[in-house]
Order: sequence, then C-alpha cells, then structure tokens
Amino acid sequence: MFRSAALLLVPALVAADIVGIPRENPSDLALACAATKANHGCSTFCGFEAVHAGDDWICMPGGPREDLPFVMDSADINEFCHLVGANSGCSDTCGFKFDAATGQCSLNVSPLKTPSRLRGTDAPIIGGSGKFRYQYMPDLLKPPAGAHMVNCHGLVTDKDANIYLTYQNDNKDKNCLIRWKPDGTGAEFMMGGNSTLCSGTPHGLKITTEGDTQYLYHANNNQKLTKTTLDGTIIWQVNGLFGQDTKVYRPTWFATPPNTKYAYLCDGYGSNQVYTFDRNTGEFQNHTWGGRSKTKGPGAEHGKFQTNHGCTYDPRLDNDTIVVSDRANSRFEFFNYNPETGAEFSWYHTVDLQPAMGDQTLPCNIRMYPAQEGRAIVPDLAGPVGVLNNANEVISIVNVSVLLAAEQHKHPHDAIFLPNGDMVVATWAPGRVSYWKKLPAL
Repeated sequence: MFRSAALLLVPALVAADIVGIPRENPSDLALACAATKANHGCSTFCGFEAVHAGDDWICMPGGPREDLPFVMDSADINEFCHLVGANSGCSDTCGFKFDAATGQCSLNVSPLKTPSRLRGTDAPIIGGSGKFRYQYMPDLLKPPAGAHMVNCHGLVTDKDANIYLTYQNDNKDKNCLIRWKPDGTGAEFMMGGNSTLCSGTPHGLKITTEGDTQYLYHANNNQKLTKTTLDGTIIWQVNGLFGQDTKVYRPTWFATPPNTKYAYLCDGYGSNQVYTFDRNTGEFQNHTWGGRSKTKGPGAEHGKFQTNHGCTYDPRLDNDTIVVSDRANSRFEFFNYNPETGAEFSWYHTVDLQPAMGDQTLPCNIRMYPAQEGRAIVPDLAGPVGVLNNANEVISIVNVSVLLAAEQHKHPHDAIFLPNGDMVVATWAPGRVSYWKKLPAL
C-alpha cells in the first residue's frame, strides 16, 4: 500500500522532507514542481499532459513520465498515480488540486458557485438546431446512492434499451458500472459480485451480441481488459502487457464488429497502436497497426495517430469498416478490417472535424445509428456534442459545456442516441451524465 499520505499534502515548491519518503536532494522537488507548473499543474510524474479543451487546460494521460524526485517502488508508484488520476491528473505533490469551478488544476481551489437555475423552476435548457434540438432533463439519470463519479467515461444501451455508464470512482466508492431503465430512472450498480472490474481507471465501454447473449467489453487505462456479462460478471480479463512490442500501454476503447470473432483495441493513452484480440478467449493475435503520427493535425500521415481514443465498428457501411477517433488530430480515420483473419487494418478515408467543430475540436468517439437515418453522434472534449448525418457532415451542435456550465458538465467524453432519438452525454473532469430529450422540429 502507498506509504505516505503526507506526500499528497505538500504545498508547491516546499523543499522540506516528506514524511516516510527519503530524498537525496531536497531541491529536486522544487525543480520538478516548476516543470509541473509549466504543465498547468498536471502531474508529469504520472504522464499527464495539459491539453487545451475549450477554455480549460485539462490533464490527459499519455504524455511522457518524469522521474519522481523521491524514492518509491513500482507498486507504490502505481498506487500514487491512481490517486493522481482521482485528482483529475493534477499534481497533489506540487500542491495542485482539481478545481471543479474552473475545470482545471489550481493552487487555490475556488468555492463552487450555486447554480443559478433551480430544477424545474427556470426556462428549459435547449440545444441544437433545426430538426435536431434537445432539451436537458435534469431529473433523469440520477446516480445511485454512494456513487462518486470522478470521471464519466463510456456509455452503451442493451437490446432492451437499458442505459449503461462506466465511470472512474474515488477509490472509496468501489463501483464503476451503473444501469438505468430506458427512461433514465431506476439506477443500480452492476458489479457481478466482484471488485476486480472497477480497480484502476475504467474507461471505454462497448456492447456486443454473441449468439443470444450480450456482453460488455471494458478497456481500463491501468492496463486491464475485461469481457463481462451485463451484470458485470467477468468472462475473461487480461492484465498488464500481453506480448505487444511496447512498454507504453494505456488502453482506451474496443471495437467489436458483429461479423467476426476478433476485437480491436485502441491504445489511445499509450502507444497509439491498434491490437487484435480473440473475443472468445481474450488472447492477443499478434497483429499490430498504427503508432504515433510524426505531425499533428488533420493532415497528419494516415494510419498513425495522436491519441487514437475511440474505436468503433460502422454498421452503416457494407465494407467491414472500423472508425478510429484520432482525437488530438481532430479527425476520424476509416479502416477496412478482415473479419475472417483479423490480420488486416487498412486505411481508406478521413473525416476532418475542424471545419465544422472548430480548430480546437477533440473528438473522443463516434456512434452510428442506421435505424435513425444513419446519423452519428460525436462527443467533443472541448465542450460540444455534434450530430452528424449519414455522410458524416455536422448538422447540429449541442453546446453542452455552455448550456450546463453551472452544473459543471464541461468535457463530453462519450455520447449515445437512444432508440427514441433522445441522447445521453457523459462528461469528464468532473464526471457528469445528462439526458437530453429530442424535441419536435420547428
């Protein structure tokens, strides 16, 4: 276990000894914290880099790690970095805390403002345009008692239209998976009678029908991949490195096409590679693609990524396509896969989100809905959620971070359409989830 809680309480640039942690040179901490301050308070020790999202500088995993200025063994470092993650990546060691009022790391945390709107008493909150306008429903998707959602990450619906959310907890709440009824009521935890699912940082979530049974595929940033039943019962789990040619590994999302036994994993916060697994056994198939692009932006080399955050099978197309959300390059990359062998991942198309969503757009994911005229939904970490037509053109934007600023719904991380056309949005830093009812066209 982590040996010194005092480490997390050290104010910025203090050089006095930290209880229980020997240091050769007390000035090392001051130098390290100067670098952390330049990184907008994000912990360089745990590989968090500052990313400009909307008006905020937020801490995202996937950056280079600096050496700690004190001695810790690997197990303690892992636990230390888990606590940093629970602080939204802010460096407690250097005195930075996540400031929910400003949405970024701060040495002086602001008091939260009381929302100006009282539920049910003010004018409705409506976003979007034309045929695709949505009203926020504040009384739906309330979490169950005891849920502490540090970051809300992944969303899916099952064949009965129940809504599932995976989230990162505060290490006191031992849950990470919530299910609501189709109408957004009746929240309950889904743990499958175990606690191993929720340790670490639960992140991406996908659902797949295999035969007559539906399964969830979980990607955990702490090098953990899990297949479960809908109630969280574990079918298989892969922990740590699995034979791939990298030591930098922080997985973010699975793609699980229905016409193959293979699943494709995006290592968005690690190597920026894509790996193939056998869905039945969880075994790595020794097929690897991608890596980090040499340049950054929509024009970067194809088949390489800057945070390949989401992987999604596109059911609108008949050519076996997986779409990768290449987040920091502000684009979607389209790939053909071979459902028979799992040994192909060939780029053929790109969609640039910057013209429609702005130069700072950070598309986290894309979900497609053939039954809804082929529309898709895109959560943008910078603040909005985009509605796309079947040609992947943006036709409506719901400015979630602006409309729900008082409620601190700041950084959309995943979003889905429900069968009735309503939408659900999960946000990051801090963790929030919201229900949006689709309104009749004007």
